Amino acid sequence: MQHLRSILKSGLGVLLAVVVASGAALTSILMRLTKRGGVQNFQSIFWNQVAHMIFVLRLTIAVRPKLRRESWKETAVLVVGGILRVAAVVCLCLSYLHVNVQGNTSSVVYGLGPVLTIGLAALITKERPTVVQVVGMIICIGGVTMVGVSMNSKETNNQTVQQQVVTLLYPISASALLTLCWVLLRWLSKRGVPLVTHMFYYSIGGILLLPLAYIVEKPVWSFSPDTWGLLVAQTLACAMQYLSNAAAIHNETAATVQIVKVLTVPLVFVLGFFVLEMVPNVLEICGGIIVT
Repeated sequence: MQHLRSILKSGLGVLLAVVVASGAALTSILMRLTKRGGVQNFQSIFWNQVAHMIFVLRLTIAVRPKLRRESWKETAVLVVGGILRVAAVVCLCLSYLHVNVQGNTSSVVYGLGPVLTIGLAALITKERPTVVQVVGMIICIGGVTMVGVSMNSKETNNQTVQQQVVTLLYPISASALLTLCWVLLRWLSKRGVPLVTHMFYYSIGGILLLPLAYIVEKPVWSFSPDTWGLLVAQTLACAMQYLSNAAAIHNETAATVQIVKVLTVPLVFVLGFFVLEMVPNVLEICGGIIVT
C-alpha cells in the first residue's frame, strides 16, 4: 500500500509538471499578443502576479496554515525565495516580450533548468543525480549553446553588442533564479513546511511590481475588449502554471519536474509558428529538439 501511494504521488508530480509546461507555453504566447494590444512590460507582469495572489490568498483563507510555526531559518528562506521569485518572473517575462522567437526563450530557460537543478539539488537538498540525468544535462547544454549562437547571429544586424548581451541574459538569469527558487521550495517541503505557506510567501512579492511599473513605464489602463480578454486568459494561464509548479515540486524531486518542463520548448515553437507567425531557423529548431 505504501509503495502504491509512492507511485501515485510521483505520477501526480509528473502530471502537474506537464500542466506547468502547457501553462508556460500559453503564457509566453499570450503576453506577446497582449503587448500588441498595448499592455506594457511591467504592467503585464503585474497582472500575472495579481492572479497568483488572488488564487493563493483564497487558498490560504480556506486552509488557514500557521504562518508563524516555521523556524527562523525556514522563514528567512521563504522571504528570500519570494524576493528571488519576483526577480525571476521579471526576467522571464521580459524574455517572452523581447526575444524574437518565442521558442528560443523556452529553449534557454528550460534547457538550462535541469542542468542547474541537478547541481543545486545535490548541494541544497542532497538529491543526487542519476547517470541518465547527467547524460541529459550534457545534451541540454549542447542544445542551449546552439540556440544561444543562433539568437546572437540573428540579432547581430539590428542590435548593438550590449543589446545582444541583454537579450541572452534575460532567459539565462530567469533560468538561474527560478531554479534556485524551486530548489529552495523543495528543501522547505522536505522539512515539512506546508505547500500553502510556500505559495503565500512566494506570491506576496508581486505587490512590488505595481510601483515598479509606474517608475519604469507609464501604464495605460484602457484597452479594447479583445485585449482585456487576452489579458484575463494570460493571467489564468500564468496562475495555473505557478500553482501546478509549486504542487509538482512538493510531490516530486526538483530535477524530475524540471526535466518534464522541457516539453515547453516544442509547445512554444509550434504555438509561436501558428499564432504569432514566428519562423525559427534550422539552428534554433535543432537546438530546441536537442534540449527536448
